[in-house]
Amino acid sequence: MVSKLLTKYPIFMLGLLMMTIFLFQLRDKGYFGSRKERMIPTSCRAVRVKLAKRIPSSWNSSCEGNNLAVEINFLIEKGSVNDFNSLRAVMYRELANDLILIAKNSPSDSLERTDIIRVKITHSDLEINAVTEGRFLIKLSTIKSKELIKEHLKATVQVKESKK
Repeated sequence: MVSKLLTKYPIFMLGLLMMTIFLFQLRDKGYFGSRKERMIPTSCRAVRVKLAKRIPSSWNSSCEGNNLAVEINFLIEKGSVNDFNSLRAVMYRELANDLILIAKNSPSDSLERTDIIRVKITHSDLEINAVTEGRFLIKLSTIKSKELIKEHLKATVQVKESKK
């Protein structure tokens, strides 16, 4: 059968062979790697799909394996904050509100299986990086008391800040 095809359609077979070589070269260079990674299901991707519909435009979210990374550009009017300490307090309050927003607007089972959640809030004067685990963050969706939220955040979120 192959010999009949070769004798009858040599150009077709040569084209098929060239296309196969071309595709294998693309595979070896890693062109299909990103597609392969996107096709692997993770809990982080499930969280991102639902969050993408509800987060503000100043947020950027991405998955790093099964870890969720959220970057937030914090914009505030210059006149509303008097000094650095009040800016710091406002940004920490915003961080707590953003973590609660993530917890409430994510599928609870997927967020619980997400390994690490990293939130980075950037302002022209200060940058705050917060890291927590999904199993701790999901509990924020059910806590109502401000004091309990504050204690839960102190116990489960690691924060690093840097002045610019």
